[in-house]
Amino acid sequence: MHKTIEPTILYFGTPVALISTLNEDGTPNIAPMSSAWWLGWSCMLGLGSMSKTSENLVRTRECVINLPSEEQVTHVDRLALTTGQNPVPEKKLSWGYRYEQDKLREAGLTSKPSLDVRPPRIAECPVQMEGVVHEIRPFGKNVSANAFEVHIVRLHVEESLLVEEGSHFHIDPVKWRPLIMSFCRFFGIGGEVHPSRLAESDFMKFVRNGTGPRSTIGSMARD
Repeated sequence: MHKTIEPTILYFGTPVALISTLNEDGTPNIAPMSSAWWLGWSCMLGLGSMSKTSENLVRTRECVINLPSEEQVTHVDRLALTTGQNPVPEKKLSWGYRYEQDKLREAGLTSKPSLDVRPPRIAECPVQMEGVVHEIRPFGKNVSANAFEVHIVRLHVEESLLVEEGSHFHIDPVKWRPLIMSFCRFFGIGGEVHPSRLAESDFMKFVRNGTGPRSTIGSMARD
């Protein structure tokens, strides 16, 4: 039997991302978030409009979307209830947030220069996506948030996660262990639960062969 409920949030489970942006003075800001999804080489980010990351994205239109694995969970958790906004917005202050100028140091993470955008990558994250903001629009009902459409311009992946097929590299889903947030709690992923017909279809052969447009499928080159 199903029951109709009205939970505060609908975070059923999405990968955690650490978004790198640049502050006005050129220093980096990083923020954990999990409202992100991808289609082709585009990513949609949902961020509260009062966040420093949202402010930086509007101003600079550049970012790096870093994906931590399960191994970086304690680093990510250190950033909980921190903000780059100074002074801290009153609402966030009431939620227990505090201002942190150097979030990399707070999280115990290190930066690495990007190649096509100004914000740095996070060296410890096994997946790093340099991106430019294509479009910004208000998002949601009864919530102060923005939706950012980000186009990925360069992708960096830890080599131990890659498999080579012909002239292309692909991420091995068995080796990739993303950090998942579900209803504000951290989870990893278990083993494969069932063979996938889609994974064995002609569509995936088309994707792996890299015969389609990059906007649809994309391919990865070594860093």
